[in-house]
Amino acid sequence: MSEILEKTDELKTISVEKDTWILELPAEVCKREGFAEGTLVSLTIKNSGIQASFVKPPAKKLQEISKRLLKKNHKLYEELRRIGD
Repeated sequence: MSEILEKTDELKTISVEKDTWILELPAEVCKREGFAEGTLVSLTIKNSGIQASFVKPPAKKLQEISKRLLKKNHKLYEELRRIGD
């Protein structure tokens, strides 16, 4: 049985490229489907259809490490962004 979902402000577009959209799944969908909160879906137009894949969020420990590195090397990352690297 099909279910029609209403468009809400909860659906967030993370990235749009030529034929690909990356969207964050709403928390209610993640819970219902058993996905981790913050799961993304990549939708790509290919061969007259849509190809979809799920992108799981990194583990909490990895997220914490990433935040520490970003804070520690903030000036370096800003400089790399400024020069386009």
